[in-house]
Amino acid sequence: MALLEIRDLTVRYGEIEAVRGISFSVEAGEVVTLLGSNGAGKSTTLKTISGLVKPAGGEVLFEGQSLLGLKPEEIVRRGVAHVPEGRRVFPGLTVRENIMLGASNRKGLSSRQIRDEAEGMFELFPDIRRFGDALGWTLSGGQLQMVALARGLMAKPRILLLDEPSLGLAPLVVKQIFDAIRNLNQTEGLSVFLVEQNAFHALRLAHRGYVMVNGVITMQGTGKELLANPQVRAAYLEGGHH
Repeated sequence: MALLEIRDLTVRYGEIEAVRGISFSVEAGEVVTLLGSNGAGKSTTLKTISGLVKPAGGEVLFEGQSLLGLKPEEIVRRGVAHVPEGRRVFPGLTVRENIMLGASNRKGLSSRQIRDEAEGMFELFPDIRRFGDALGWTLSGGQLQMVALARGLMAKPRILLLDEPSLGLAPLVVKQIFDAIRNLNQTEGLSVFLVEQNAFHALRLAHRGYVMVNGVITMQGTGKELLANPQVRAAYLEGGHH
């Protein structure tokens, strides 16, 4: 049984079908990416999995149980953490406080334990350690993305849903972020479902990928197969998208 399975998912905004009957899966321990240009329906798919958008039809199954109709915080409690696009960090809180917020859905933790786990996140993302007591608004985009990732990980998820983690970041920072995700997958066995426009990094990281165009999945394959695919190269890799 797949860890996460999407069956025939359809999502409408008014008259517009943003997602049109898509099916895909993520196995435990896998990194799977969903590629597509802006407006393809990728973010909508993520928001539907995490309970922020209600679908018009289809199924979202996590460990064989339907997630449809559950509140977003209940979905997090089941083990599905969503790191949204735009790295929404609370500007008036310190970096450490922002990260600690990620544990808010876990019951029975002492504040001491939460603080210790937050310290562990600074091991994972050493670039933000020195900003532990700094307020969120003082950080760069790349640092904010690391904070957002750390906060997602504090929920101790079984699967991490990442929405465009590379958006607007310098190439070196993108590499650091993807290295951190790879490391988590390899050392902790964390499953990751990654929505990305940066096909080069996403496909090098992912075990498998799906390509989405206008709400429909048009291609799928291993990361290597899609990296080598001429259509994928033409659409997402030529012209210096790395």
